[in-house]
Amino acid sequence: MKTMLKVTFLFALVAFANILFAAGNLKVNILPVNSEKAVVAVSTLSDSNFNLTITDDMDNIIYYQENLSTEGNYRKVYNLADLEDGAYKLTVVSDDLTAERQFNKSHGKIVVGEEKTTIEPFFGYEAGILRCSYLNFNKEDMALHFFKNNELIYSKSVGKGFNLQEALNLSKLDKGKYEAVLYAGEKRFSYPVQIQ
Repeated sequence: MKTMLKVTFLFALVAFANILFAAGNLKVNILPVNSEKAVVAVSTLSDSNFNLTITDDMDNIIYYQENLSTEGNYRKVYNLADLEDGAYKLTVVSDDLTAERQFNKSHGKIVVGEEKTTIEPFFGYEAGILRCSYLNFNKEDMALHFFKNNELIYSKSVGKGFNLQEALNLSKLDKGKYEAVLYAGEKRFSYPVQIQ
């Protein structure tokens, strides 16, 4: 049992280290050229493809593109002349990494916000223990919830720390289907748990 826990911990640590390494490998920049055009530059791992989405402030998709190339760098000039003045979000997803950039178009000017990076959390369930690891790059409020049949049975606020490491002992719960949910700001990550 002790060896199994060590192996599980080692696996979680290796997965966590790989995620941390990968986090530095997705970068998104928007470089305004003039009032109507901007260069979008995406840098990813050399063997990863990605998808790119531009949404308005109501989350309506304005533009979507899948880039299946495995080249590490992507640059394209986008014509934004047809966009109305307002707030927009550029989102790039590559594997478990997501990078977002807000930008505003107003009176012939494009203003770009800070990049926000999100990595999918690691969930694992073994020997009655549920583990959750998450890198909170954006320092957002986090909460961990546990549900059975859509009914909340456990809730914990875990703050705004950078590194979340949580473990829940589920060994005394009845058999059935459960769901662990991590909320980080407006993001929701879920993980199904089957207790037998």
